[in-house]
Amino acid sequence: MLNKKVGLMALLTGVAAGGVWAGTLTNYAVGDVLVCFRKAGNDMIVDAGPISTLTNATPNQRIPITQYTGSQLAVVGTNGVSWSAFTWLSDNTLFVTEARTSLGQQTAPWQAQSSSAQNGTALVMATIPPGALDELNNNIYPDSTPTAVIEEDSSSGNPNYTDGSSYHQALAGAYGGQFNGNFVGNPENTTLNNFITSGKAVRSDFYQMTPTSRYALGKWLGYFELSTNGVMTYVAYPSTPAVLASTTRSGTSTTIQYTTGLYGTYTLRATNSLDSGTAMANWPAITTLTSGDTATHTITDTTTDNARFYTITAQ
Repeated sequence: MLNKKVGLMALLTGVAAGGVWAGTLTNYAVGDVLVCFRKAGNDMIVDAGPISTLTNATPNQRIPITQYTGSQLAVVGTNGVSWSAFTWLSDNTLFVTEARTSLGQQTAPWQAQSSSAQNGTALVMATIPPGALDELNNNIYPDSTPTAVIEEDSSSGNPNYTDGSSYHQALAGAYGGQFNGNFVGNPENTTLNNFITSGKAVRSDFYQMTPTSRYALGKWLGYFELSTNGVMTYVAYPSTPAVLASTTRSGTSTTIQYTTGLYGTYTLRATNSLDSGTAMANWPAITTLTSGDTATHTITDTTTDNARFYTITAQ
């Protein structure tokens, strides 16, 4: 449960689906989430399983990405490594990460594009799993497994790649980035050169872009977090802290202004005394608040208490 006291106030069309089993690069299925790393000549392609695992999760559910090991990531590197997560569906819906510059602040969502425009991105993404399978079948890196393939960074002119491309090659292309210029931005997050000893994780928000003929922003689904020990976790539909903006008392009525986040359940709580030492999460609940947006809302609490302290909890 997340608790926050803001202030005590008295008062691709045509992309084939691969194999029948989801979750491995030997039988990749469209909609499996790819988590990709690259640095200094080596890439690692991880099949993290079907997108439905992430979209069907409950708010604040933490899902560890266990399809790769720390020793595999070490072959590529954890300091100064660039990484992203993405997938696509047969209707050209895209799911793509965007790196946070501030750990606790969500990024501005990616913009959704037309189906034909997003198909260009999906077609480039679709070259990555067969490229990883080429490298796995050639046993280029013995540390590779069916769920996490370590591969050579460059597939251009490389005879080891016969059916697909490397992650780096697909991402850069002739354009130099953004899946060969087809996507609207850079999906990668790059760790510091002293990331392992920095003591600070990094996060990338995860957005769903459904094809559109009009201006539309992607839907925020959650975020991927990479810890300094190389462990990655996905956090689904995270509750953002509520903001208790102001209170105004008139007679027995207190008018409260507040904002809440896109996901989670928010509860207004109050007490008439701070002497009991009761945790704010256990203060008596007044009501469940409006949520699902970041707008400012107003609610009125009627009480004869001489003093009244408010907080909002989220779960």
